[in-house]
Amino acid sequence: MAATERRASVASTKEGDASSTPSLDDINNLSILKALQEVGSTALEWAGEDVESQKLANFYALFRGIRENGLSTPFYITRDQVSSALHSNNNIMQSFAGFYTMDNLAQSLQEDFLDASRGSTDNRKGWKSSTVSSPRGNSFEEARMTLDEVNAALEKGTVIFNSAGAHIGQLAGPCLACADASGVPPCLNVYVTAPHKRTSAPPHTDKQDVVVIQTSGAKHWRVYSPPDPSLRPSADRYARGKGDDNLPLHLLESVGCELLLDVTLTPGDILYIPAAFPHTTDTMPENMQDVSDDVQGETSFHLTVGMDTHVWDLDYLSARRMALRRANVPDTALGQAGDEDNKYVGNSNLLPSHIDKEIQEPLPFGLLEEDGDKMVEQISLELERRSRAVDEATASAVPSSIWKETVERLRISGMGLLDIHMRMFTSAVDEDRARQMEAEMAASLGQTGPLKMTPEKMQRLSCFRVPPFFEEINAVQQALYDWSSSNGDTGGGTVQLPDNWEFTLPLKLGDEVEADLGGAMFPAKITRVVGDQMAYDVQFFDGDQAQGLERDMIKLLKPPAMEGADGDEEKPPPGLTPKELKRWKKKQDKKKNK
Repeated sequence: MAATERRASVASTKEGDASSTPSLDDINNLSILKALQEVGSTALEWAGEDVESQKLANFYALFRGIRENGLSTPFYITRDQVSSALHSNNNIMQSFAGFYTMDNLAQSLQEDFLDASRGSTDNRKGWKSSTVSSPRGNSFEEARMTLDEVNAALEKGTVIFNSAGAHIGQLAGPCLACADASGVPPCLNVYVTAPHKRTSAPPHTDKQDVVVIQTSGAKHWRVYSPPDPSLRPSADRYARGKGDDNLPLHLLESVGCELLLDVTLTPGDILYIPAAFPHTTDTMPENMQDVSDDVQGETSFHLTVGMDTHVWDLDYLSARRMALRRANVPDTALGQAGDEDNKYVGNSNLLPSHIDKEIQEPLPFGLLEEDGDKMVEQISLELERRSRAVDEATASAVPSSIWKETVERLRISGMGLLDIHMRMFTSAVDEDRARQMEAEMAASLGQTGPLKMTPEKMQRLSCFRVPPFFEEINAVQQALYDWSSSNGDTGGGTVQLPDNWEFTLPLKLGDEVEADLGGAMFPAKITRVVGDQMAYDVQFFDGDQAQGLERDMIKLLKPPAMEGADGDEEKPPPGLTPKELKRWKKKQDKKKNK
């Protein structure tokens, strides 16, 4: 469908305009709405008699519908269209409008210890983030973020609560519904933007397939077709417009990106953007002429739920790399075979378009579910076929049994990740219910105002509850990489390391680390050392950046190589530019000559 036809077919049908409410015949013209109609009864069966689950049946239906519809094409559907589809056949579900608003955020900040970042707003440069709050003292009340700090940050840009679904019980429920419906580990972020922001997110791409659910206020979105990766093979297609990679609008147009969607989301509307599709947002009134003044004047809240197939190596390109590593076959075609190497840059961006499309695709839905073992054989054959299309020589060197073994291992790893996510979200839901019961008990005793923070309650805060789950996630990922590697020897002998070396040894440019983002640790790379190693800038696995992190907020993943050890030759950090590589080599020569 052409972009202009698509925009016409999803023209806004706002609540109260009965003449524009789509009929079921109109709904049937859109495949996603067809899918929503078909899964409505399944969603209600999933919810059963549980009242809390019934409130989440709309989330289950949405993600089940997306699963049935596929992930390849962006779409935009309005609140009325969603309602018409989900309420057909007597299926009654709640609207997404108002699910999480400023009042809910105020309560979350009051009850917990949350973290957030503020996004940059220069649409000529890559999207970067900075901190929203700093501790004002040593006590709990002085250390935690306040609503006033959030409001102050909103004057400068969008406030982002990363992994909010892991921290906030009200948002963990939708994550559980998504995981059950899709069979993929999800991640839910909250984005908060004040009205009248000319740029709330500069043009960029994401590593996740994202579902945007507008819950309050309005936001204007433009979504483009992906740029041709062969025009800049050194760039990560899933992190364009982030950090030091600039992706201004004029560049999008010059590299042939087509404007696919130009829409304004109001409460209850849904937008889906596949990974690698550039998009940009604003909250300017002139771009919202069909939106009421009241809605325009509200702070914009939207939930972004990421379906993290690329993040967790659940795509054919990752599977191919795992298979070659397991078989100890050098990847002479694409390279980027090391743990620290970015497989989404370099020669993988130079493949013919039809081969590139196939090798970048996620593994099929259902692989991580209980009966997913029935899919292993077919996926293994498809992995081998696609790998041969990339390069016959390397694929031919892989024993046939390795393809199946790789898919089986990815399934085991993915199931482990899914289980950890489910337990993490369940713990957030349980904590939310415990707090509600405590509040009800306090009210019955005549107590008013916020409940007192006790040592026992403090240990239940998400800043303590969530990190152990991410440590489990990292362990599962590392076990997968260790399995695939045919040579786990780092060489160079051994060296006595200090206690807690991961958080104390100096860091250098290019070091692979885990860094604190929203109270949880995520894979990242050091991009700048600030001052005399007093602070560091990092780039996260999905291209997002954070600046000025203190050393104890960063975990070094591997100890430095032992200087002078037999057979130990230090290698340059991955991702250096030619100039940076030249400077690095000069430094190494100076070390050797000392």
